[in-house]
Amino acid sequence: MKFMPELRQDRFTKEWVFVASENIQHPQELVVPRARKSVPSFDPNCPFCPGHETRTAPEILRVSSPKGGWTLRVIPRKFAGLSSELPEHNFATAIEGFGIHEIIVETPDHSLSTALLPEPQLLSLLRSAKARYDEICLDPRIAYATIYKKHTVEGSGGLEHPHSHLIASQVIPPPVAGRLQQARRHYGQTGECIFCAALQEELDTQSRIVAATQHFIAIEPFASPSPFCTQIYPRRHMANFGEINAEELLDFARILRTILSKFYSGLENPDFTYNMRSSPVANAGVNYYHWCLHLVPNLPIPGLEQEGKMLLNPVLPEEAAQFLREVRVEQAIPA
Repeated sequence: MKFMPELRQDRFTKEWVFVASENIQHPQELVVPRARKSVPSFDPNCPFCPGHETRTAPEILRVSSPKGGWTLRVIPRKFAGLSSELPEHNFATAIEGFGIHEIIVETPDHSLSTALLPEPQLLSLLRSAKARYDEICLDPRIAYATIYKKHTVEGSGGLEHPHSHLIASQVIPPPVAGRLQQARRHYGQTGECIFCAALQEELDTQSRIVAATQHFIAIEPFASPSPFCTQIYPRRHMANFGEINAEELLDFARILRTILSKFYSGLENPDFTYNMRSSPVANAGVNYYHWCLHLVPNLPIPGLEQEGKMLLNPVLPEEAAQFLREVRVEQAIPA
């Protein structure tokens, strides 16, 4: 049956997306095969490689290897756009510039994509990220914190070495404030969490679910803003990432590895970003918000445009979900 183009509204933001797939018959048409770039496991010029620790700021956290050395490091960003020192003058500038920016060096191996991290290493990454997230959120000056990653074949910020970011600031970003406002309004009108209601609909229909585990669900959003945009939600109601427990964190590592592996194998190791859409610190524990990890592959799509402020997605989310479901990947992270 031919799909008629339609407008879909994101219930969490009220933004509209134009879904028009008449020019693309199958999602795999967007997958462009490309040669895998050969990257050495050690780069003498990389500040994140083992033996170059003095080239970075002193580490905040280290996960040591039983064989010596380290398996993960967390360091303050050397050229951060945010400062953890709050100036005593110029209030507006202080609000704009105050915050914390840390880099999580995910592995000593310069060549290892996050999608290919050994399973225990990915779990260690998430445990370390949560430890730093929890500590940073204790700072009364911090209003919002997120975990962010930008993966590119050429390296993020000129650095190929696998790394991600933990960013915290004194202000709440407008998109976060907007989602929070919509969720609060819906809860006030219905007494239910809008995210929990949406997840139940996804479980009922099944058509946009990519993967599911005991504690998490990965979906293609109904009003997906771009092809293969994927969101991972906890099944249990949680407003803030800091509320996750040890068992759920293990399960989160499993489903995250599944999605990243599907991107790597099914979409030919695309550039991608992900960010943690957690509640602001002051809203942790509320009944109306629900955190998720938002992942966006960056695919070469001819003619993809924004019409004014309206997004155009040339791939039906249901077809994108089916495509990713059918990509076979290895699983199993030991407890």
